[in-house]
Amino acid sequence: MSVDRAYRQVNKREKAEQRNRPETERPVPESPSQTTITLVTHKGDGVEYPLPKSKPTFNPANQHISWAAWTWNPVTGCLHGCPYCYAREIAERNDDSTRRIFPIGFTPLFHRERLEAPQNHSLPSDIDINPRAGRVFVCSMADLYGQWVPDTWIEQVHDVCARNPQWVYLLLTKFPERYNRVRSLPPTAWVGTSVDKQKRVRIAEEAFRKINNVAVKWLSLEPLRDDLQFTDLSMFDWIVIGSQTGTQQPDGHVPAFAPPFEWVAKLVAQAREAGCKVWLKPNLLGDVHDQSPGMELPQEVPETRCASRQERLLPLA
Repeated sequence: MSVDRAYRQVNKREKAEQRNRPETERPVPESPSQTTITLVTHKGDGVEYPLPKSKPTFNPANQHISWAAWTWNPVTGCLHGCPYCYAREIAERNDDSTRRIFPIGFTPLFHRERLEAPQNHSLPSDIDINPRAGRVFVCSMADLYGQWVPDTWIEQVHDVCARNPQWVYLLLTKFPERYNRVRSLPPTAWVGTSVDKQKRVRIAEEAFRKINNVAVKWLSLEPLRDDLQFTDLSMFDWIVIGSQTGTQQPDGHVPAFAPPFEWVAKLVAQAREAGCKVWLKPNLLGDVHDQSPGMELPQEVPETRCASRQERLLPLA
């Protein structure tokens, strides 16, 4: 059964049960702040979720996402099982606030109530001088293109992106071959893949050789956990490199990991030779303060290939 059909059946059954109850036994309508909606997992299971009190908008990105100003999570949860995952650390914290926002932890869940966020969120007034303000990291708490994700979820997210080209949407996955299976990619999307270990290099290169006609193709080497050996970087426009921050996972603490300087320097040199723009995350510098200012890191962005409204609005930074 498809996810959409399962959702319709759950709603139909609930409405039928409500109608069949005697008038005296019907529940008193709750206030909007107490009502819930039924969301659906990747397996089609219904999950009760608090109905938002206001229209959905983007969330401000934290300091760890230095290349985008906003996050948008129409899907949450992931099954990759990466031991260092910051998103799983957040979703599985054992407190009341987290349990309300992530009622089933890190199990994949489709938030259909968040699909209107791009049209509801106003374009910032300083976008002409701050292009980062127009960039949105899509599914910072999920992998939208994981093998377990239903096609209908991806299609609905893509449709919303296409209808709202005023934003730059940064997509990222550890399963990049899925990009080549979808019906179409949003015209203003920066299409990316995450590579942390050498075993993912071949997967990334093979998938991105097939990807064409997108605004930007990018590579996230965060966290950089291996001395990565790429045969070719010319298929990418942009490369982001970062360290592994420490996290508290359900089974214990996972320590931070700082990649050796040589690993980073070699990748930057190869990227320069291939014509890629480079963005080094601030977490590569370690302890920075007034008496230890570190160094000026390259934080470049690529030129886009599409003549979209977004490209006309945003000068390069």
